[in-house]
This record gives sequence, C-alpha cells and structure tokens, in this order.
Amino acid sequence: MKKRDIWISAVIIAAAFLLLYSYSQGKGRIKIDAGGAEATLRVNRGWFSDRALIKSKDGPVMMRARIYRPKRLSISTKQNGDTWLLYSRGPWGNLSKIRVKNNSTTVLQLGQPLLIKPSISKRGSQVSIGLSIIGRAGVSYYAAITKNEKRLPTPKLKIVDEAGNVLASGRFEYG
Repeated sequence: MKKRDIWISAVIIAAAFLLLYSYSQGKGRIKIDAGGAEATLRVNRGWFSDRALIKSKDGPVMMRARIYRPKRLSISTKQNGDTWLLYSRGPWGNLSKIRVKNNSTTVLQLGQPLLIKPSISKRGSQVSIGLSIIGRAGVSYYAAITKNEKRLPTPKLKIVDEAGNVLASGRFEYG
C-alpha cells in the first residue's frame, strides 16, 4: 500500500513539473509600432535582471510567453533632415505590464501623437509651472528632447492676462 502511494505521489509531482515546464516554454512575439519612427525598448525578462532589447526596425521579436516590465525607451524620427530623439524611463501608462501570450503577437503602439501637458503647483507664494510630454499608450517622455544629438534649449514661457498684457516671462529649467 505504501509503495503504491509513493508511486502515485511521484507521478503527480512529475506531471505538475511537466505542466509547469511546458507552460514556461510558450513563445509569443512583441512588435513595436512607432508610427514611422524608430523605437528601442529595453524590458526586464526575469527576476534576476535578465533584459531584452526590442527594436521596431527588427520587426516582431520572439519572446517567452509571460509579463514583461519596460525599463527604458528611446524614439528617434527624422523630419526635414533633422533627427529628433525622445527618452523615457517611465511612468509607463498602459505599457507598465507587457503581456506576451503563447502563439500570438503583442503590438506596442509608441511615439506620436504627443501630448504636451502643463503642470502647475503652488507652494506658499511661489508657483511652479512644468510640462509633461505624453505619447501613445500613456508613456511619459523626458522634456529634454535632442535634435541632431544636441539637447534643445529650454522652452520659453510667457504669462499673459485676459487683455494680452505680459505679466511674467522666462524659461523653463531642466531638473
């Protein structure tokens, strides 16, 4: 009786390991749609900082079926002979968890159109005005954009009243 119970337990454990192994070996694809731009996305694949680099120009990339977390994103586009470059390290919006399913392709829509949102905070008598650049999928990009490998100067700012009189003017500051 004891011998039979041991064999049944061993078979159940072996079947559970086989099922877990076959599930972990499932494969899917990740494809980046950057709307004509070139995108490079670095994701974490495992618990021990195992990373993968996915590039839009390479087409769909074969990956294990699981959930990935983005770490870094860059998008480069050419316009009128100039090369523009955007970076992101999050927040990731809808891209915070990238789910790759077995035998299917997960399409990530990144880049344009970009939404530039002002952010205003008040501390005592001091008012701070900032800006956020948000792309498709809700990804937030750094405000420091590069053009032809040079960082653009900070944007100018004018505060006007209803009559069009300039109340204050200046430039944003990085950091």
